[in-house]
Amino acid sequence: MKVKGICPASCGELLQGIIGKGEKLISYPINIYSSVTVEEKKAPVRDPKFKKAINAMYKTIDYFGLHKSVGDTLSIKVDSNIPIEKGMASSTADIAATVAVTAKLIGKEISLDELAKICTQIEPTDSTIFHTLTLFDHLNGVRINSFDWDLNLDILILESQESLNTQVFRRKDYSCLRAINKPKVEKAYEIFKLGYEKRDPSLLGKAATISALANQNILYKEKLEEIVDISLKLGCYGVNVAHSGTVLGIIFEKNKIHRAELVDRLQEKGVYEYYYKYYFAKMVKGGVSIVSED
Repeated sequence: MKVKGICPASCGELLQGIIGKGEKLISYPINIYSSVTVEEKKAPVRDPKFKKAINAMYKTIDYFGLHKSVGDTLSIKVDSNIPIEKGMASSTADIAATVAVTAKLIGKEISLDELAKICTQIEPTDSTIFHTLTLFDHLNGVRINSFDWDLNLDILILESQESLNTQVFRRKDYSCLRAINKPKVEKAYEIFKLGYEKRDPSLLGKAATISALANQNILYKEKLEEIVDISLKLGCYGVNVAHSGTVLGIIFEKNKIHRAELVDRLQEKGVYEYYYKYYFAKMVKGGVSIVSED
């Protein structure tokens, strides 16, 4: 038997930081994907560089009370178009797709909350594993609040040459800075919720921008203030960042701005000296989709 599933990337987070008693985030999924195929084989084939996916497969087997030997018969193939170590949820996509596909292959139903628990046993996880925008405790795998908001928004992604390993980054203690940022992040979340109630994407963009600017004392983004200024003046909704990565996202609706003008203005301000690659993406529905079963 063979099962294939896909999970989307994220361009950083709409917001991240301490909300209430602990750290939380809201990621947003975009139309770049990781594809994972798990197949029963007598001689399983696995690429050791995808050790997180392999670990996810065995943790799923264990979660359902099956013997490790069941996993020993499974091949794993990962095909991903998601840039790695940029803050775009590449590992989350690999891990979540593997968990969901493995559960399907062994004939088990798995809820989104169960999926979240397994994923966070491996590493902090983005909320792109959920179908809707979700406030998520990404360290403990707890879904806090879901927002069924069908957003048809576009993103201009600015990708830095710099890479950042999230697990290494998380080893540093930023608790004092996160405490300092807490009022701003909580304000961003309140604005986001108001935007959801009013279905107003400009408020979503405002919330993302507040959180992005607040995070400058933890992980500085070159030219961020200028990028925000240009984006807002040209009619974009706001700018978000990868709070533990190196990408930025400019949030807009393509029928309301001139994309070429946005690209040109960023170039005039020297933005591409720091962000060597830029490309467009769209917000999409999150979660793992099973695309084939044989």
